[in-house]
Order: sequence, then structure tokens, then C-alpha cells
Amino acid sequence: MRKAFTLFLLALGLLLLLGAQPAMTIMPYDGRTLVAERCTTCHNLDRVERRFGQDLAFWERTVDRMLGKRNMLNDTERKAVLAYLVSP
Repeated sequence: MRKAFTLFLLALGLLLLLGAQPAMTIMPYDGRTLVAERCTTCHNLDRVERRFGQDLAFWERTVDRMLGKRNMLNDTERKAVLAYLVSP
């Protein structure tokens, strides 16, 4: 009886371990949210939105210039912001 109970607990533990979700899932960065959260600490979104339609080179220069003033994005976040800013 004790052996069966131990096997049951072991199987239950294994099922819980395999089915458990990680406490923090890796979510892809949302460029729009990052722009709204980070860029608005210095200026409003109208300033950013007026420049929509610019090419990647323009936005890379602009974002890198801003990061030189206040490093507020890591490389992955920077890429997400750039993808959002150049998207139609």
C-alpha cells in the first residue's frame, strides 16, 4: 500500500512538473507599447506619430540619438521599437 501511494505521489509530481507553466513567460516585445511607455517620458506621442512613414535609416538615427541621451531600451526592445516605427 505504501509503495502504491509513493508511486502515485511520484506520478502526480511528474504530471505537475511537466504541465506547469513558467512563472514568467517570454513575451515578444511590443514596439507600440514600448514607444508609449519609454518615449513619452521626454515628449508626447504626437511628436513620434508625425514622423511615421520615415524609412529605417531615419528611425535608427533618431532612436540611437535618443538612446545616447537616456539609455532606456535594451537591444531587443530597440529592435521592436524600430519595427513598429517603420511599419505602415
